[in-house]
Order: sequence, then C-alpha cells, then structure tokens
Amino acid sequence: MKLTTAFVALAALAGIGAEAQSVCTTNAARKEIRSMTPAEWSRTANTLKSMQDYGWFQWFAYLHASNFNVIHNCEIFFPWHRRFLLDFESVGRRFDSSFALPYWDEVRDYANPAASAVLSPAYLGGNGAGSNQCVSNGLQSGWAMTYPRSHCLHRQFNNGNTIKPMYSPEYMQSILSRSTDMAQLRPAIEYSLHGAVHLALGGDMIQTYSPNDFAFWLHHANIDRLWFVWQMQNPNQNFWSMNGADTKGNPITLGTALPYYGDAIINTMYPSRNGMCFSYENYSTVTRTKRSLSTRNGQKCIPRPAPSLPDLVNGVFDDVNAVLEDSESVVKDTIVNTLPEHMLNKWFPTLADNSTTTYTAADIPEQPVVAEKPIEDNLYSEMSAPYLPSESFDIAGENIGSSYYSEPEVDVTDATEYSGSTVDVSTVYTSSAPAPTSDVESSMESETASESDDYSAAIAIPSHDAQDTYDASEAADYSEDYQIFDLGSNPDTNGLDGQGPAYPMPVPFPLTRGFIEMHKYSIREIKEHYAMAKLFVSEMNGANFQSPYAKGAKNLTNVN
Repeated sequence: MKLTTAFVALAALAGIGAEAQSVCTTNAARKEIRSMTPAEWSRTANTLKSMQDYGWFQWFAYLHASNFNVIHNCEIFFPWHRRFLLDFESVGRRFDSSFALPYWDEVRDYANPAASAVLSPAYLGGNGAGSNQCVSNGLQSGWAMTYPRSHCLHRQFNNGNTIKPMYSPEYMQSILSRSTDMAQLRPAIEYSLHGAVHLALGGDMIQTYSPNDFAFWLHHANIDRLWFVWQMQNPNQNFWSMNGADTKGNPITLGTALPYYGDAIINTMYPSRNGMCFSYENYSTVTRTKRSLSTRNGQKCIPRPAPSLPDLVNGVFDDVNAVLEDSESVVKDTIVNTLPEHMLNKWFPTLADNSTTTYTAADIPEQPVVAEKPIEDNLYSEMSAPYLPSESFDIAGENIGSSYYSEPEVDVTDATEYSGSTVDVSTVYTSSAPAPTSDVESSMESETASESDDYSAAIAIPSHDAQDTYDASEAADYSEDYQIFDLGSNPDTNGLDGQGPAYPMPVPFPLTRGFIEMHKYSIREIKEHYAMAKLFVSEMNGANFQSPYAKGAKNLTNVN
C-alpha cells in the first residue's frame, strides 16, 4: 500500500497513531471568530495567507474532493472531518505555533446570515461580485485559488445579496437533545446546518473543493464543536458512540479506518487525547439547570439574560454579533424557562427533568479496546503534499520542488448548477412534480396527534438506513415549496399580527436538488428530516416561543 508524503508528514505533526493514547500537553484553543482580539485575528490571517502562498489551500481542497464520495452521507462524516481539521490546524502551527482554528457559531446568525460580522470585510468578506462572483473584500480578497484550476474565490449567496434563514440554535439544541447515537446525530446535522451553510454561501462552498473557502474551516470547526457538545451532553451514552454504515453499507465501528488517513476512528474521539490536541474555548462542562414544574407550566415568561449578555429587547438580541456566549448556552436557559413541560419532553428530552447535572472529563468512560480494521487501498490519495517552512522538517525524505502537485482527474461540479441565488424567494426548484413532503408530513402529523396527550414521549430522530440509497430519478423530481414564514391555518399563533412572539422563528431554507444529487442523499431521508424541522418551527411559534436570535428574519420579507 502506498502512503502519501502528506500522510507521513502530518501524522508526525500531530503525533497520531494506533499506539498514541496520551494526554496532550498543550491544546490549540479554538475560539468563536468574533471573540478573537484584533491582534489574534490579524495573526491568524497572516498564517492563512502563508498557507495559501505555500499551496496548502489547494492541497486540502484536493484531498477533500478526492475523498468526497466516502466521507459524506455516512457516519464517517464526523470523525473524518475532525481529523481533516486537525491536519489543517497542524500545518498552520508550523507557520505560527500559536495558530488555532476559529469556529463560526452560525446559528447565532440564522435569521439573517448575511448580516453577520463574519461575512463583513473585517473577517471573511461578503458575497461575490461581477460575472465571476469573485470575493472582493475580506480575508481572501485577491487570492488566486489554484485547485482545480486557477480562479478567484467564488461566493454566490442564495438570495441575491442576502441569505435565506438557516437552522435555529433551538433546533440544533433539539437535535443534540434527541439524538441517542451517531446514526441519529450524523444525518440530523449533515442534512440541516451542515448543508444549509454550504448552500447559503454558494460558489466554491458548494463544490467538492469547498475547503478553498476559509468559511469551510470555520463551519466545520463548529460542526465538530457541536459533536463534542453532544458527546459531553451524556458521556456515558454518547462519548464513544460510533455506529451506522459507510457508503458501501459496511458497518462502522470505533475500529474502522478513516479513508486516506488509515487511522482508526477511535483515535479521533477524544479532543485533548490521542493526538487530537485542541479544545473549544467557552466549553468545560455541560450544566442543565431547570426551574420548577409549576413555574414552567405557567404562562409565557421573559427569560433574564446572564449579566455578560446584551439586554433582550422584546425577547431578542438587538445585535447578535455582540453576543459572545455560545448559542447553545443561551438557548438552553431560554428553552427551560419558557416552554411548557410537554414541549420539553417532545423536543428537548435531556432538558425536561428537574435535576441539575454537570458533566466533566471525570465522567467520560474509559476508552474502549477495539480491533482496528484495515483500510481499502483505493481510498488513498496519491498527491504529494506542499512544502512546509522548516529546513529541519523532512517530508518523508523527499525533495519537493516548486511543483506542488500534479492535478488529479476529478469530476468538478459546475457552479451554476448548484447556485441558489437565481431561485425565487418563496420557492425552491418548483416543478410539475407533486409536493414531496406530503407522505412524510402526514405520518409525522399522525404521530404528533397520537402523542398529543403523552407528555413523556420525545419525537424520535430517524436513524440513517444504509439500505435506503440514493435514487437518481427521485432526485430529479425533487422539489420543496419554501416560505420564510409558514403561517399555516392560524396566523395568530405565528406572531406576524402582534398576537404571538414579536419575531417569529423563520423556516430554514431546504437542501436543493443539486446539492442532494451531489451528495447522493436518500430523498426519503431528506424529506423526513426537513418535515421534522418545519414541524418544529410551527410548534415553537405556536407555543409563542421567542427565539432570542430571531430578529433579523423580518428584514428578509415584506412583513412588518
């Protein structure tokens, strides 16, 4: 089996291997990008520019594209991308030993993502401009991306110069609360927030080579952080959870080898151990604090923000960019202080009891002993890694010259096929095909009706079914009607006439047909998960719940 020079080099950088079971002596502290000081961001930006100049952005874009079909749409998704993030971060630390990947807590911006400071010239820059949709400000302005061919960095927002609403922090908290194993967590997040952010930004971000855009790294660092939050939410159940199947239907276990890397999944499971030398700032424990049932079952309450948070005005933050606490911490307090018991039981079962539980590293079960499985030869990449800036560092004993790589032959997706900016604001890929969610929504409504009197029943997250495969003909007929606010039959409960929350929760933008075809997702699973997300929004608005991050969505419609 031929290992690439990059695998040898980066494994040495991170100290990863089947034998490595040690505690990291130092960890790269990953911060939410808006909490970085100007000096920290400037230093990070300089490191990223050096990595671009040395060819590392093209290398990671190539690596992601080459393995694309085996690292998505299966439970390898989380551990592979965690390992991938570590590689990128490890290279950055060779340019600057203080480098740590920031993350973007995108759900803070879910109601009006384009207004996020992260997409301003101070950070990543905004929408692309001109016929080529080139990003003209921010971090990567003027960069010449070289994979898979020379081009500017492309972005094309999915609603002209704005972005349609994404998934709320409350819905992501519901996913974390209701998922009981990896086979539930992975599709619930991959089909929701993961896809939504890629589609929101468009351009390079909706290609197999999406790591060209630094937004990819911010986004996936946050996806990884959410995985860690879930791991620590119930360590005994979640921390070492790994099940499901790969894209060929083979069972996935902790001993499964990661495509390209060859490491067993178990080596990626524990941040700060086994070479996973990183941590997330603002996270040390998981605390669940609840008020009494009598108070919770009362009428609508206005939560009191923590002293470090900006004041709430009509139940919302006036400027979400000024909120520096992670969204899940804020919404947990709001959820447990405002929702009635039956809604907690249904959508947030881990928040529904009266106990106060704090989990720390001491609660993590001992690492299981697993038998590692060999990786298939054809999952390795054959491209050579770019040069690293150290004369004392020898990349597998080879002398790598100015030619950083030979371009592989990969299928490159036409950007125009997956662009969402030309789609009308109220619909997505409308066609003569029947509405795709009718069966799923009907079954979910039946389930809801049968559970209406059972306040102890949580609504189950569907597990990924390896037998439920992609069907090209179903994908070709896929369509989703979309409206930012789904008033249903009773607009009084959805706030837009002043009778409900001042700022109702918007409906998240669905995955597009092209994105589904690109990832070869099961249409049945996509419909089922999206129907659940819409039901969640409807019921939260119906309960007069005010999301503290929901203010911006009204700016995207004509509703005042």
